[in-house]
Amino acid sequence: MLVERDEQIAKLTAWVTGAARAHTAAHGAGRPAARRAAPDDPSRPCRIAVISGPVASGKTALLHRVLEPTADSGIRLLSAVTSVSERHIPFGVVEELLRDTREATGPLALHGPVGAEELVPAQTLMAVHARLAGLAAHGPVLIAVDDVQYADPQSLQCLLYALGRARATAGNLALVVTCGPDAGTTASPVLDELLRHVEGLHLRLGPLTGRGVEALLVQRTGEAAPAGDAPTGSSPTARLALSLHKATGGNPLLVHSLLDDRAHRQRAAEPTEGAFPAGEQFLQNALICVHRTGAEGLRVARGIALLGSSTARPLLARLVETDERTVEQVVAALGDAGILQGERFRHGAVRTAVRESLADDALVLLRRRAAGLLYEAGAAPMAVAAHLLGNGPAVPDEEWVPGVLSAAAHTALAAQRVEFAVSCLRLAEECSRDERERLRLRASTAKFIWRVNPSAWAQELQPLNAALREGTLPVTDSLRLVGDLLWNGWIDDASIAIEHALDGMPKPSDPRLTRQLRNVRVMLASTYPTLLDRLDRALGPAGPAPAESPEDWAMTGIRVLQGVLGAGTGPGHRERAAVDERHSETAERILAGTRLTEDSHVTIRACLLTLLYSERLGEAILWTDRLLDEASEHDAPGWTAVMQAMRAHMALRRGEPDLARRLAAESMQQLTPQGWGVGIGMPLSALIEARTALGDHEAAAALVDNHPVPEQMLLTRYGLHYLYARGGHRLATGRHHAALTDFMACGRLMREWDMDREGLAPWRVGMAEASLALGNRDQAEQFAREQLAREAGPRVRGMALRVLAAARPPADRPVLLERAVTLLQEEGDAHALARTLTDLGTAYEQLGDAAQGRSCTRRAGRIAEVRGARENTHRAQPGQSVLSVPARPAPAVLPSPVRTRPSATAPLTDAERRVAALAAHGYTNREIGAKLFITVSTVEQHLTRVYRKINITRRQDLPVSWDIDVAHTA
Repeated sequence: MLVERDEQIAKLTAWVTGAARAHTAAHGAGRPAARRAAPDDPSRPCRIAVISGPVASGKTALLHRVLEPTADSGIRLLSAVTSVSERHIPFGVVEELLRDTREATGPLALHGPVGAEELVPAQTLMAVHARLAGLAAHGPVLIAVDDVQYADPQSLQCLLYALGRARATAGNLALVVTCGPDAGTTASPVLDELLRHVEGLHLRLGPLTGRGVEALLVQRTGEAAPAGDAPTGSSPTARLALSLHKATGGNPLLVHSLLDDRAHRQRAAEPTEGAFPAGEQFLQNALICVHRTGAEGLRVARGIALLGSSTARPLLARLVETDERTVEQVVAALGDAGILQGERFRHGAVRTAVRESLADDALVLLRRRAAGLLYEAGAAPMAVAAHLLGNGPAVPDEEWVPGVLSAAAHTALAAQRVEFAVSCLRLAEECSRDERERLRLRASTAKFIWRVNPSAWAQELQPLNAALREGTLPVTDSLRLVGDLLWNGWIDDASIAIEHALDGMPKPSDPRLTRQLRNVRVMLASTYPTLLDRLDRALGPAGPAPAESPEDWAMTGIRVLQGVLGAGTGPGHRERAAVDERHSETAERILAGTRLTEDSHVTIRACLLTLLYSERLGEAILWTDRLLDEASEHDAPGWTAVMQAMRAHMALRRGEPDLARRLAAESMQQLTPQGWGVGIGMPLSALIEARTALGDHEAAAALVDNHPVPEQMLLTRYGLHYLYARGGHRLATGRHHAALTDFMACGRLMREWDMDREGLAPWRVGMAEASLALGNRDQAEQFAREQLAREAGPRVRGMALRVLAAARPPADRPVLLERAVTLLQEEGDAHALARTLTDLGTAYEQLGDAAQGRSCTRRAGRIAEVRGARENTHRAQPGQSVLSVPARPAPAVLPSPVRTRPSATAPLTDAERRVAALAAHGYTNREIGAKLFITVSTVEQHLTRVYRKINITRRQDLPVSWDIDVAHTA
């Protein structure tokens, strides 16, 4: 099946047919006529035709196609096929050509020299000529030699002599040969001389064009041929043809191989859509093409497969131990054969197959040689490391190896190739001869392991911990290890590290070591405060934060976190607001200028917590969502899990328990309990709170009772989240005394640790609720008023007002609850808002305003439904408001406020109705603007007009009965 070869077939057929005409002319019209023929006349005797071209371009197929009908044309055909393994057998080609001519005169006595450059004896030359001349006397003789580049020189000398004598005697002798590449081998002078005498025809075959591949594909599949003027790529067949051409460069053998592999997959009912994956036949024939490019073809191809396409040719030549000229010849031949495009393999599977054709030991040696040559040439560390990693245990025992591997690891991390970086660090540790360097490399490996496989992180720290206990770990490395030890709950080992550093303090003290110790103190104060006493006795109480240096920038985020936590106990409201503002701005500035890396992720987490604890929920959610996307791009489950846990707490504060449940559950699934360490308190507390808010108390109880947590977790900030969540679950399930104990313990630790921030855990509200559930209204009011006096954010104040209302007489409740509703709407906590509206409805019903009570209750239900919180909207028993606790006697009952019922909504525009409906169902102005793609100012203007048109003055009076599909509106 020959495609795009019609012209060559016609020319070669005419050339072969000319041999018969030459015989007729010579014997019918006489020899003088033959002698007078023009030099390029195809009927001229003693002609030579050459078919050249790349490997597997169809030279042999073309020759066979033309020579098949010669038996019927009166031409005597003598043929021989050569091979590279027979090129050194003297007279091998001549013997194959004359094997069928022995019946007339017997075998020839062929004697010749052993060396290729020596002359064949005259008697041998004459004997071969005589045999050929005798055959030509009876009719035209056509000699065909396939792959003449592999022919032995002795046979070539015989053919050259015979053809020369035939020209002189106008004999009927012609020669057609196919000639392919033989890169890396010096051509025989005899072959050069023979080919220089070409008369009449020289056919050069090239690869198939894209059109040719498409025509071949049509022949193979039986589909209709494309129209002559149809643009390439306009049909499915054309698109497949383009894919084939790209993978093969138009090499007919490789095209057929890919199609055969595809047909095999189709018969096996395997999917065949899209590109052409490499099958067994394709790879086998591709390797054959590489072998047939020449003696050095496979060796050079292996070098390219190993080093890649961007390697300089002098370096490639040194690697495969040959000269640059040979490399150039092989690259050109492989390009013509469709194996390479430029100096890059067209198909990645072929590159892999070429590389794997090396034996294991040979591959190791070649990689070692490649690594050394690349290092000497000043190649990039990652390029050198790639070959060092492929050496297995046979890494060169050179001093430069650990340094190159360490540099490659840091470069790989910048390119997000974490697994490669870890492999480099492990190998560098194995190759290092210095114990301190090995420990440093192990510390780097452990840091990177936590990002991709946190479950294995603790195991990576064990050698470092052992060195710490033995006293062989340097002081600075011991202090860097403190945070890792504490995360795993190894508080005693962290204490040893701190004591080791303090005992090793020089006199006078080293400023760098002192700064590092103070950085450790900030970390302890923000998360692990139980170890502060030992450090403070040595360093003295913490003073103002030192001036930042570039190397301390990573600690700035932890300092602002500690500053926000500590601001809850010292200054008054105004001072605390100023501190929060300053620290929040610093946190956002760090987030805006910091990429997520191994060195920065702790700082980034601290900045996000700073925004969370200072109740900047909008900013915290914005940054966390962005960073979660970045962590996903980095394929970093450790980073993702920790930020999902923080995002779950943000969802809880926004009144989205269902979202919090999903985020917390996903966070816990990302890591094993061993990978979480004491940090498990963050996602676990969020999941307990979310399950409790959703009314799934059995699932929450299972988490509290059965999920393993490190004992040391309760000695950390993460334990505060856990205590508060557990207290909330116990309160919701009627275990009021246990809940009171948890809230009390949480508050005591927060005060002792200087972390008394409502953004972390509003424990006073929990104490008030638990006291109320136990019937102690005075204590409930005390804690609620204490919380209100602290001037926390709108959300916590709204929660405290709700509990305070429950502790007050019925007549006082609506005013307090309405204030709470206003605050919670401002903050956007839909869950707390729904609970408060439920209580407000109950309060109105108790005061005799049933209609207003039902309105509030319906609104609470709609908010809970829209936000996915279909659970009870309070922590009391189903159907029971927290206000149903028996009230203490009140001195007087105040009359309920008189309300003006809203008028009909006909005067409202569509835009006003949409805004009013969303506002009535609990959405904040900011959320309404985001849903309707309008500004907050426009929302406020719409609401102002709505209030005026329907004759109300407050947001709470918006009727929830308006028949507007909020989800559709959004």
